Amino acid sequence: MRHPRTTLLAVTAALLAALTAGGLPSAAAAAPPAGPAPVGPRSLGVPLEDTLLIGGTAGTMADGRHVMWSASSGTPAVLNAVDPTSGAPLLSVPLTGASGAYGVEQAADGTVYAGTYGDGKLFRLAPGATSAEDLGVPIPGETYVWGIVVAPDGTVYGGTSPGGKVFSWNPQTRAFHDFGAMAAGETYVKSIAYADGKVYAGAYASWKITELDPATGAKRQLPAPPGMTDPAGRVVNDLRAYGHFLYAREGTFPGPLRVYDLATGAWTDTVDGAAGLDVSPPGPDGRVWFFRQYAAGSAELVGYDPQTHAVQRTGLMSYGRIVNTRGIGWAPVDADGYPGDSIVALGWRGLMFRYNPTTGQSSTVRTSVAGQPTQILALASGPSGQVYAGGFLQGGLATVSTADGSAQYQRFSQIESLLPTPQGLLIGAYPDARVYRYDPAQPWYSSEYSDEAPSGTENPVKLLDLHSHVQSRLQGLATTAGRVVTGSTPSGDTLGGTLSVLDAKTGAVEKVLDNFVTDEGITSLTARDGVVYGTTTVAGGLSTTPTTQDRATVFAYDVVTGRKLWEVNPSASAASINAITFDARGRLWTVVDGDVLRLDPATGRTLHRLDTTAGSGGAAAAQLALGAGGTTLYALVGGQHVVAVDTNSGKWRPLLDQPALRMVYNAGRLVFADDAELVSWKVG
Repeated sequence: MRHPRTTLLAVTAALLAALTAGGLPSAAAAAPPAGPAPVGPRSLGVPLEDTLLIGGTAGTMADGRHVMWSASSGTPAVLNAVDPTSGAPLLSVPLTGASGAYGVEQAADGTVYAGTYGDGKLFRLAPGATSAEDLGVPIPGETYVWGIVVAPDGTVYGGTSPGGKVFSWNPQTRAFHDFGAMAAGETYVKSIAYADGKVYAGAYASWKITELDPATGAKRQLPAPPGMTDPAGRVVNDLRAYGHFLYAREGTFPGPLRVYDLATGAWTDTVDGAAGLDVSPPGPDGRVWFFRQYAAGSAELVGYDPQTHAVQRTGLMSYGRIVNTRGIGWAPVDADGYPGDSIVALGWRGLMFRYNPTTGQSSTVRTSVAGQPTQILALASGPSGQVYAGGFLQGGLATVSTADGSAQYQRFSQIESLLPTPQGLLIGAYPDARVYRYDPAQPWYSSEYSDEAPSGTENPVKLLDLHSHVQSRLQGLATTAGRVVTGSTPSGDTLGGTLSVLDAKTGAVEKVLDNFVTDEGITSLTARDGVVYGTTTVAGGLSTTPTTQDRATVFAYDVVTGRKLWEVNPSASAASINAITFDARGRLWTVVDGDVLRLDPATGRTLHRLDTTAGSGGAAAAQLALGAGGTTLYALVGGQHVVAVDTNSGKWRPLLDQPALRMVYNAGRLVFADDAELVSWKVG
């Protein structure tokens, strides 16, 4: 067990002396200071809405029409049947309670299945039905269903987390079966395939493919590909089996597509630069089709012969940072130059690709799959009367008027953090813990998040990418002493966040300090007079990553001298601390276990503890926002209770209740992110 610590002996001595003389800081009681009653709530609407397709497959409707089945993420997720010629949705069915679906498959009898996340359920759409049947949670305690596959007899198999299990659903008995965990130490079954009576399950945290015999429950591990000496961190992202070939893609785009001959039990080929997320069924000549990268920022549709290993290029391009397909297969296209069946694929934002192998004709069509509301993950106060909102999963950035809720939307990455600065708006992005700087006075253009050929000047500009440092979420942003300081949490099955220092004017990276607080990720930052202060979480890159620490940390780092000044654990039980800020007079505040704490900036010692949640809601969302005068601190505690703290007296009063994940103050209003909606309260 780790105990409160500092890096300076003098600080430790001062702390001991203070505690000996005066005892532990006592909790301050609520004593309401004067203040106006809040007015609200007032909805500012849903500022972020976009199309995000993940799971998909080529199939048919009950009347025989060929379609692309695809699940669009949102609140709720929607299962769509898209016409391969026009791109129009012919049917859209809500998956109530689900946020999205990684697995969408169609059985031989026409039934469509979707394995969902957000609720960890399996849904069934019967032929001709206009509503989906909720089949329930396949395995109690498993909150995500990842890939699914349907066997020829109609049995559905799927992979789950956080237990790394495989389940089946029998359409005759309408019963689930739990086959248990697939590989020791693996908590995710990310991908799944079926061939000749066997199920193949791909792990997420390391390269392990388990062959499961569903008739007996027997399991065995496939051998690692030649030359792979260390499977750690090598994700089996996609699996698909056709005939006696198993196609397994490693990692994220671009990654090697490895080909395994199930008949001989040997790996036979590797195709570098495969985009995923799927490989098409083979055509009459035996070739399968997928997108492959030849140059950064794009990928090209190729045909691959598993017998000869020959690759045929087509010239059909997909552009941007994310170029993988979300469903690829064969369907007729009612247009000149497309005889017979053509390869049809959907991109993540709804762009549809068509290629006819006979004529070489190709085209793209923008589908009209409706965008869905996007959960707000990041919120920042901009100029008076304006806030910035960043989206989860679908991503995107919205500039929102607090007067009427009108919003300007820009398509972008998932956004973890936002910070306005004199040089522009800093954007912390997922994955790879990237940092961008956006100039609102110039036109927006991002080639990474456009699915068209590059044609503009980049704005926002990327300043930092921590992919090589195994980082995922850029959650902390601060500026001081002419520097931008960032804090991130790790990716994959790893521990330890990174503190990075950049030149605020040029954006040049000065320092990248990995595992800055031992085995803890950095969740928030604030700064003053050349010192940055941060908070941490003990959690790792996956929800199932074993932790080595048991207490979250608050730390101070001098960006000028490059010295860590102190680290403390304000709580014996808090595994995560997520908010920290200064008031106008330089007093340092945080929220721990649902209580507002004032810390000594010189030592990290707790000076005052305000019992703002009476012991409840410690693990729920916590936010801090400073009012216009700099002496009223608003704290969101317990995920829904807002208190107002007089920073001069240390007294506080309950202010209002508003469920939210994020909260900012702007021009007399508190603005809250409640799922996909922005809500405003007038407080001054």
